[in-house]
Amino acid sequence: MSHPQQKTINNLAQQIMAKLRERDAEVDEKFIKFMVHLLVRDMRLGLLKADLADPSKCKVHVFLTSIVASYFNPNDTTMANLRMSWLMKNGHGIRLSHVQETYEQQFQQELKLLIDDILRYPETCSKLQLDQLFAKMQVFIVASYHLGCPKNHVLLKLTAQALNSVIGRSDLQNYVLKKKYHRQEYLQRLAATVAGIVIYNNDGPDGDRENVRFVISDLEMAQRNTSAAFDKILERLKGLSGNCQTAIAEQLELDNAATMLHYRVPLEQLQRINQFTVTFTMLRRCLMALKESYEHTAYLVGVERDRYDCVVAKINDTLAMRTAIDSELIFPHFVYLSKVWSTLNHYFNHIVELNKLREQLETQVPHTMVQLADEIMAEIQVMSERRKVPHQRSYEERFSALNEFHTDANFCSLAEADIKEFCGLTLAVTNGLLLPAKVLRNLCHNLDIKFGFQDQTYARIGELWFEKFITALRQAIFNSANLCLLLNLDDKLIAKEMQSPVVEPPKKLDFQGQTEMVIENDLSPANWINVTWNAWDYHRETIHLAEIRKCQTRDAQTKISYGQRHAQSQAYNTRQHM
Repeated sequence: MSHPQQKTINNLAQQIMAKLRERDAEVDEKFIKFMVHLLVRDMRLGLLKADLADPSKCKVHVFLTSIVASYFNPNDTTMANLRMSWLMKNGHGIRLSHVQETYEQQFQQELKLLIDDILRYPETCSKLQLDQLFAKMQVFIVASYHLGCPKNHVLLKLTAQALNSVIGRSDLQNYVLKKKYHRQEYLQRLAATVAGIVIYNNDGPDGDRENVRFVISDLEMAQRNTSAAFDKILERLKGLSGNCQTAIAEQLELDNAATMLHYRVPLEQLQRINQFTVTFTMLRRCLMALKESYEHTAYLVGVERDRYDCVVAKINDTLAMRTAIDSELIFPHFVYLSKVWSTLNHYFNHIVELNKLREQLETQVPHTMVQLADEIMAEIQVMSERRKVPHQRSYEERFSALNEFHTDANFCSLAEADIKEFCGLTLAVTNGLLLPAKVLRNLCHNLDIKFGFQDQTYARIGELWFEKFITALRQAIFNSANLCLLLNLDDKLIAKEMQSPVVEPPKKLDFQGQTEMVIENDLSPANWINVTWNAWDYHRETIHLAEIRKCQTRDAQTKISYGQRHAQSQAYNTRQHM
């Protein structure tokens, strides 16, 4: 494995999957491993205080039990955050290009049987076979361009009229005489032309809306409903997260002049409210990402709608005051109209996929979770009224509270995280509580990282205590699975901690001809004879090797001494001597 802790994490994931299968739950192996990778490093739920190379069985049992319980708890905020993050990572429906490719591929597979059936007709077709071919062409045209239900006889009749205006009986007989690959190419062009004619004939207020689909009206209704749904849920989530942050702010008081933190309720109790803040904010951010994708698609819909109106107007101008028009003049406009229609269908499919993903995200935050948040806030309010004198801790004590935890995550990763929305000093001092920020300040001039603060005095403390502030902030974020998920740092954290441990390069390099002289003091029994602690032994050995080098002969001397240079000095035995 690339990381020494990978074996332990894989074992934990396998045990969790086994427990979930015992309860007949659907298990996604990749999601379980993703979940374990993050939760095992959480300072409240994980095994940060244990040695992951050899954790104790008691701690592992508690860890596994808590994960399995939270997996089946619909009100567990950490599990909701994990599922939302996983949906956003694997929800390819956000990308328009992926939706177009997926729908087109599935549609071509469904049409393959019909296309093969159309292309199989022989050259010697009877009248009955030509009628069957004509009927199958109608179904292919209706299905290819999503004009409506292929079983609707009224729609098929309208398609047959348009098809008759393009290809007659004699042309259909010539069609079956073409080569197979020519047939398929002609079939695609014919379908585009006929679909454009059907679309044009049913455009405008006089169109047959009951039998022929009008994608423009479908898009208008989908856009109205989608915009209303996004605005409603985003406004609701903004209010929910604001209520949670207000409840936390009422229990805290940061004295920046004395660098003291005052709180009436223990901070761990406030973490119970803070987890709902994280969940509501994360759902809002996920929906904002979907809304941005939707707004981009809505803009493209407007552009394509203008093209649709333009080509319809061009066809109207071409047909005005004319009784006979050359097909080469008018048919390309119908083909272009059908292409615009197909593009609008792709945009409609993308909006449908975005709504499906929005509904999946909304189900992660049920109404029972909102009710639980209200109950906990009421409970915290009662607890604060019982406490007359608030607790107080210095900033330095709060900063050092996380020194026992360690993380390998890089501080530079915060440059890609959106941390400007929350007060960085409050987050560092309280070890993870989120309060809104009103002031932005760039504390690190080497990196373009802007931190949020409640006011200028908070920012001044961050500047004066920069090293302690950054250390506490980094440990509070990267040792919390919820904050990593909220700030979209989970992938970077996993990738950083799964890197292979750094191996220091050797101080001495070995080469192929090196001997086992006393380069290193290897005290194994086989090398004792070469080991000495007297420096003069090294000097004597050096002088000895130098004398050997001095007595070494050269190549020319060796060849002459063997008589290889002078042929007259050679002596050969004759045959009788052998």
